[in-house]
Amino acid sequence: MNTTTKSRRLAQQLAYFTHRVLSRLRFFPFTLFYVLFTAMLYALHLRQGRVHALIGEVTAEATFLPRNMIFWLESVSTGPPDHLFHVCLRLPQEAPDANLQDVISVLLTIPRVRSVGLYWDSSSLDDDLPLLQAKRDRNDPEALPSPYEGLGSPNISQYEEFLRAVHAEISLPVAARRDAQTLLKRQAGGAFVVCLNLPMELDPLVDGLAGARPDVRFLDLSPAPPQTARGVNIHSFVGHGLTLHERMALVEAADAYVGSFDELGCTAVMSARPAVLLGGGTGTPPAHVRCDGNIVWFPGASEPALAAIAVLEFLSRHFAPGGK
Repeated sequence: MNTTTKSRRLAQQLAYFTHRVLSRLRFFPFTLFYVLFTAMLYALHLRQGRVHALIGEVTAEATFLPRNMIFWLESVSTGPPDHLFHVCLRLPQEAPDANLQDVISVLLTIPRVRSVGLYWDSSSLDDDLPLLQAKRDRNDPEALPSPYEGLGSPNISQYEEFLRAVHAEISLPVAARRDAQTLLKRQAGGAFVVCLNLPMELDPLVDGLAGARPDVRFLDLSPAPPQTARGVNIHSFVGHGLTLHERMALVEAADAYVGSFDELGCTAVMSARPAVLLGGGTGTPPAHVRCDGNIVWFPGASEPALAAIAVLEFLSRHFAPGGK
């Protein structure tokens, strides 16, 4: 019996089963119909090789997992745009990550991710892998995905590759985007808006920027409380309880981004926002990396005075005082 005959028989059996169910229920079960339709569509995608499983291994020493997750998916999720991915994360039992909820939030913004599986032992992961693969891949040892050691700290070259890559559009919740745009209109009106996300050691940079550019509205998304009183053109969101999606939406809706090269910095890059990115990367960092004039990355930036000069020069180049 060839493949076409098998597929025809399967379709006939499903149609017969659906007819029997409908005749007994005497109403149309939309949920059941959706489940059957989704199962058939998923089986078709598996047969066509359009669904793949990606495995990421998280070590106990791994930090900044949300950012590392973005880097990892950018490097391994290759193929045509219509291909989908199951993401399986093998997590350490002895050191669960405190930012796991942000990892899930990041994965939900990638349209090509179909499902997310979290595992704390390899046996459960091995049991589920056959369900995520086509039948021909289950019988081919070379087609089985192997653990990918890509969720540790990225090196300098990985940062540079991310900056120069062509990024797919992120998919944030509609409500988060709408609230971000409404908030920017209320806080800034038509003024130029810059999202700040600075590490604690660069907190003195904020007051200098605010004093030098009173015509710019700064939204402070830094994780730590401010060490000094903020100026009238700075609005701090520390303690507001914003979710990661809401913070990402603010970065996406703002005119520019200045801050750490974390998941918010990645959002600015993927949203094509002008940005000054500070810190990040293992190895010997270059003085700075400039990408197309819109993005400047200072891997070793730690001096507030030097960082202030770079940021002010960047703002003057993208936004002249007195206009937008």
